[in-house]
Amino acid sequence: MMRIVRIITQILILYVFYYIGVFIVEITGLPLPASVLGLLVLVLCLQLKWIKVEYIRDGSSFLIGFMTLFFIPPMAGIIDYPQLLSLDGFILIATVMISTLFVIYITSFITQKIEKKELAAKLKESDKEEMEEEEIEKEHSEDVVVGNEHSEEEHSKEVEKDHSEGVKEELDEELEKVETGKGGFEN
Repeated sequence: MMRIVRIITQILILYVFYYIGVFIVEITGLPLPASVLGLLVLVLCLQLKWIKVEYIRDGSSFLIGFMTLFFIPPMAGIIDYPQLLSLDGFILIATVMISTLFVIYITSFITQKIEKKELAAKLKESDKEEMEEEEIEKEHSEDVVVGNEHSEEEHSKEVEKDHSEGVKEELDEELEKVETGKGGFEN
């Protein structure tokens, strides 16, 4: 239910921009369609970050999903005008097809540029995160190495202590033998 309300609200935002375009055309008398001017104002607001894309994303996606439905009435209207199927009609159709291909090409070009920028930003962010992780791992490994060196030092001290205790015990035993007269150092 919340999604439906969000989509309706976002479509209303798009309508506001359409009516801003209507207002501009009425005041200035520009020979441009009001919807085109409204979209230009919308693009300007998006570029200046006055409006976030999230404010219109779901509503515009909904409208784009039904875009083919919006083309059915003009196609049905062609049947009422057979002169469009004459030579002039073919020129018109060729013009429409060429302009459509041009729009598709420009749109794909711009989309690829935007995707490359977004990918570069993501890679830069992930590289930064990886570097931070590597620094943390390096610090941790240095701590482990220092800890291992410390434990190796402790280990060598323990071995030395055990060895010196063993030697001391042997000396004590030999000293005891000498004192008791039971023997001395063996050669």
